[in-house]
Amino acid sequence: MRVESYYACGHCSAEDFELESFRLFEVGVVALEELEAEKDSDIAFKFYVESKEERDRIVAEFSHLNFECGEEEARDWDLWWRERQTPVKVSESLWVRPPWVNFSAPNISDTVLVLEAKTAFGTGEHDSTALAASLMENVDFKGKSVLDIGTGTGILSLFALKKGAKFAVQTEIDSLTIPCLVENFEQNGEKPNAVLGLLDSFNENAKFNIIVCNMIRTEVLPLRADIERLLAKNGKFVLSGQLECEKHFILDWFKEAGFSVELEIISDEWWAVRSTKAD
Repeated sequence: MRVESYYACGHCSAEDFELESFRLFEVGVVALEELEAEKDSDIAFKFYVESKEERDRIVAEFSHLNFECGEEEARDWDLWWRERQTPVKVSESLWVRPPWVNFSAPNISDTVLVLEAKTAFGTGEHDSTALAASLMENVDFKGKSVLDIGTGTGILSLFALKKGAKFAVQTEIDSLTIPCLVENFEQNGEKPNAVLGLLDSFNENAKFNIIVCNMIRTEVLPLRADIERLLAKNGKFVLSGQLECEKHFILDWFKEAGFSVELEIISDEWWAVRSTKAD
């Protein structure tokens, strides 16, 4: 047998699965295949990579997931993955469909975005993306300027533009996501305004009516001074990607910065918040 794929099978409790899968995606796992678990309270899963070294590195980093490793002949993973993709209802009025799937939303007023993740994060399937979109639902974007920090696929920027934003600027520090971002904007009839770099690249006069950000706490807190500087008076800040058990770090920041909390929402262990900057 000519081995071309290396896999590892692991399991965790159902309540930990979202967090563990998020962490696995962060270290390079592209897709997880769910398997039948021995216990109803567990979720079993499997990931594939192209090299034994990459598999073993991930397994060693996640030893608590009790991975069992194996090898098998390669299959057409792209075809396998594509055949399993379906439209995703991200929030009350936002849908995402892959480019190769035909779909019309049940309500004519709904937004349907055409997205393919590739090397970027955010197609609406993760709770943190869904929470961010849900907090954007009742925000008036018409004529507003938007900053999307850590944009990934561009899903939040695109949603803002479809809701009437005057313009949206996207930031990323990973150059590999930019071709995906450009392609996604073209698929949706929009043009990106992407900045590859940190927030200090914006001049002192730059201000945005609305800032959206879907990043974990350790990534977003070092940006707090720039976020405070870039958000206009009475501007809104939508933040997702936070663990509920860590939300006090964010709420303490908001209190110090004079941000008033408008709405908090939770999904499993994930927490997101919409706040307003004082005038």
